Amino acid sequence: MSVQTRPLRRGPIVVLVVAVVVIALALGAALALRGSAAEPVPADSAATSVVVYDRKQNRPLRQEGADTRYRSASLVKLLIAVDLVQRGHVTPDRPSPRVTRMLSYSDDAIANQLWESGGGPDIVRRTATSLGLTATEPPTDPGRWGDTLLSADDVVKIYRAVLAMPSRERQLILDPLRDAHQVAADGVDQYFGIPDALPGRPWAIKQGWAAGRGGVDAHTSGVVGTGDRYVVVVLSHRPGGTALETAMREVTETTATIEDLLN
Repeated sequence: MSVQTRPLRRGPIVVLVVAVVVIALALGAALALRGSAAEPVPADSAATSVVVYDRKQNRPLRQEGADTRYRSASLVKLLIAVDLVQRGHVTPDRPSPRVTRMLSYSDDAIANQLWESGGGPDIVRRTATSLGLTATEPPTDPGRWGDTLLSADDVVKIYRAVLAMPSRERQLILDPLRDAHQVAADGVDQYFGIPDALPGRPWAIKQGWAAGRGGVDAHTSGVVGTGDRYVVVVLSHRPGGTALETAMREVTETTATIEDLLN
């Protein structure tokens, strides 16, 4: 007795299996990438990260805690500015006085406006992708741009990307940083770290500071030297109760230790 069998229809099944495998691999890769980022510095601990990158030698001269993640405070303003330039909202023919003031005075009110109009956390996602930032993550609370997480290594990447822009676009970001005012829009003296510890050298800086909600953060970052040779980043976190002035002074002291590396 013969049994007649229906031929197997492999096409749709194979396609379905392949699709499932591809999706699983993609999710696995995404989870692996997310899991590879270090945890943020615990609120009750102290940490300092230092990276000095020599653009002439194309290598870091000092690298300590480069992947440690801190809340960005005002360093996220660099990403807000880069995002506006990358999307063509700010151009050499259409510069933005608001972006200029946000960077040179570290103006929070302007940052609030540009953060909201740019999609908030989407700004961080777009720039993290375009700049290849591996430790940068949007804030949990979408309205608190200063809680964006980043690392010293990622901040170096931001500056290197800005320096790689065409000259006129680069100036849209670096010129305000060269003209950073000593007293920020909120009245804080932002001449700690690079400008205080490395006198007599040309610089373009973006500083960051935040106190409360889990500790005190003080950051100095920028390009230093003739031809913007060095990218210098010092990020720090101190436990709650630390005076902001103390945290800033310690950042200046740490920054002073790199002076011998700068020819």
